[in-house]
Amino acid sequence: MTSDPAAKQGDGTLRTDLAPIATRYPQLASAESIEWMGGTTGTSDVGPTTYWVDVVAVVPQSEVDALQAAGDLDSVQPPELVSGMRAKLPAGHFEGSPALDELFSASGHSATVALDPRARTIVLSGLFE
Repeated sequence: MTSDPAAKQGDGTLRTDLAPIATRYPQLASAESIEWMGGTTGTSDVGPTTYWVDVVAVVPQSEVDALQAAGDLDSVQPPELVSGMRAKLPAGHFEGSPALDELFSASGHSATVALDPRARTIVLSGLFE
């Protein structure tokens, strides 16, 4: 275990089930495919637990179009993912914005999001309690 209190901790299991992600991030409910890992941050000390998820999801073109229309997207780097997810990133050009992050952040769920329009892929790194 690392000494960094905000470090992502998890069992390294790659998951492909959509329901747990769609519950927290309904914008991904129409994903055609999804791969993700999750766990907790920090240590198991007493107190509220913060959970994390790192997600790579392929969405329909209509979702890509809607996300591109939702805000002023600029060229961005994808969010930093845990090592087991990095190889899942498409090699393309990513777009994002604070407005896109905000679109995925609601009800105590925060997210950093990047979109690769050519691969129809959303990369999300999220936190929630």
